[in-house]
Amino acid sequence: MSGHPSSLQLPGPDRLQPGRFALTTIFAGLSVLGIIFSLVGALVNPTQFAYSWFYAFYFFFTIAIGCFFWTMLHYACDSEWSVVVRRTWETILGLLPLFFVLFIPIGFIPELRQVLWQWMQPIHATDHELTLRSGYLNFPFFYIRVLVYFGYFIIAGRWYWKNSVRQDTDGDPRRTRRMHDHSYLALVIFGVLETFFGFDWLMGLYWRWSSSLFGVYNFAVCVQASLAATIIIIAILRSGGHLKMLTYEHFYLMGKLLFGFTIFWAYIAFGQFLLIWFANIPEETIFYNDHNRGLWKYLSYIIIVGKFMFPAIYLLSQDNKKSLRALTAIAVWILIMHGVELYWFIMPYAHQNSIIPSWQDFVTLITVGSILGLAFIRTAARASLFPTRDPRLVECLNVTN
Repeated sequence: MSGHPSSLQLPGPDRLQPGRFALTTIFAGLSVLGIIFSLVGALVNPTQFAYSWFYAFYFFFTIAIGCFFWTMLHYACDSEWSVVVRRTWETILGLLPLFFVLFIPIGFIPELRQVLWQWMQPIHATDHELTLRSGYLNFPFFYIRVLVYFGYFIIAGRWYWKNSVRQDTDGDPRRTRRMHDHSYLALVIFGVLETFFGFDWLMGLYWRWSSSLFGVYNFAVCVQASLAATIIIIAILRSGGHLKMLTYEHFYLMGKLLFGFTIFWAYIAFGQFLLIWFANIPEETIFYNDHNRGLWKYLSYIIIVGKFMFPAIYLLSQDNKKSLRALTAIAVWILIMHGVELYWFIMPYAHQNSIIPSWQDFVTLITVGSILGLAFIRTAARASLFPTRDPRLVECLNVTN
């Protein structure tokens, strides 16, 4: 709901100045050092580098794709409360071309891609099961799909970001209507593409495994992580004196959505496990058998408690949802658990029986994060941090629960 806006004075543009933002220098320095150490890691142990770089890439890529969903949902629902928050999502969409560059080392260097997606190895060329799936698992079609994923998300993401920024200048409400009209089809395409890149990249780490719920599971992972990341970014910007027009009403709405998608993630994750356990089909149960061996089973328990039980109980409190500090704390925790979950998902293929963290895991995560963080600051500085002439801005600033 929104209140009566008659007496509200609209705020002016809120611009970020990279030179005065401390994280700019920090991200720049970490990016240079990270690239150097990543190259060393790739030369010393290319197998570990492939898994570590993919882990870092997918960690941040899920956040970016989740922001794509939130942007489309905002326009499809003609949402009022999220107008100010939307520019943060759109800025992340502006980084999608950079994600393609970050994908190149693991996607186009044969020695690294064959480590991750073992069906590409020549030794499996005569495998009977792979032959049966060769209509889908083949080099030309794999790269066609890669280009479709990045091509669509880059073009659509940039189109929404540019139209939103241009509206700050001309104030044309027809831009909002056009983006609203396109958002319905964009949501459908999003659902299809996020399902298939989850199949290709994450499930493809062990191509013999199959799950009918994996597309929805991948969606839940993306959406929860992206909302947590949004809260953290907003908290950082507010600590620098930006986005002061956001109130506890906006935080409360973000907190409710974070609570809802925490429950949704748990429902889908448990549903996938329950269906696989109940059906007891070998090509499905093999995943949980492999991921609950040795020390990996304890990480499974940590994910259950850390990504579902603790956040769900924490977010039951209205006070925690209305306080940006409390909400940021649980958002940081959920993002950490997001990293733990992806580590549990990816790394057993590198270390089957034991959890053996490598220094490359941390270096690649910091490297990719710093590169994207620096790019986010540069992109955000090109426009106001919130849409200054969106036709629903007044309603957004007066939103009440």
